[in-house]
Amino acid sequence: MRPFWSSGWRGAPGRFELHALGRLRRFLGVEQRIARLVDQVLSLAPDRVIVTGDLTALGDQDELRHARALLEPFIAAGLLVVIPGNHDRYADARHAAFEVVFRDLLTSDLPELADEHGYPFVKLVGEQHALVGLDSTRVQGWSHYLVGRLGARQLRALARVLEHPCLERRTVLLLAHHGPAGPSGSFDWNESGLIDADALLRTIRDRRVVLLHGHSHHRYWHRAHGGRPHLIAGGSSTERPGFWEVQVDDHRALQAVAHPLR
Repeated sequence: MRPFWSSGWRGAPGRFELHALGRLRRFLGVEQRIARLVDQVLSLAPDRVIVTGDLTALGDQDELRHARALLEPFIAAGLLVVIPGNHDRYADARHAAFEVVFRDLLTSDLPELADEHGYPFVKLVGEQHALVGLDSTRVQGWSHYLVGRLGARQLRALARVLEHPCLERRTVLLLAHHGPAGPSGSFDWNESGLIDADALLRTIRDRRVVLLHGHSHHRYWHRAHGGRPHLIAGGSSTERPGFWEVQVDDHRALQAVAHPLR
């Protein structure tokens, strides 16, 4: 067990959450649950496996490498698409450890459209779909424990991606860690926490987009309405063991089934 301050001021509140607030107890046996989840997901023969962040508790490189090892069956099969969550940044002052460990999975088919941090990355899938990964962890100071932000530069880059001819006829599965709405359907500081949620929703309004996000430990789906796309929260696959199976024809016609861990 490392000393409380071993991860610096950035990691100390995360360690407080782990020990004093009981997060560590809630995730006892997590490695066994992940192994079962991996087997169950692979049994469905998915086209891709999407993880929308919070692979770790504190985000140091050793922890990230261990998380990667647990997900290696997905990586070996060429299935895993992953983005960082706020917990993957806590002990990382440079916001780079996640990118070091998962560098090979963060490459883009349209790298010229990414910002200086490599986001949004684009992965073209077949002739009809694309996966676009965002980084919503761009928050400075203590508030990075509480909220997420994409930032104006990344949102401008996202707009350029969505307007690119390569994506004109594709349905885009957009990946973010923090979502624009909590389980109630409205912005929620605890369950969604994306402080530029309105700007994101304006950027993707009336686009061929389905938004998949993490952060909330609850698993929920807000159906598309008006110009807002489908919003699907993955939930915690280990605290509330399970996952979504999503079948997407286009941004309007999709089916999603929530599977509990067997």
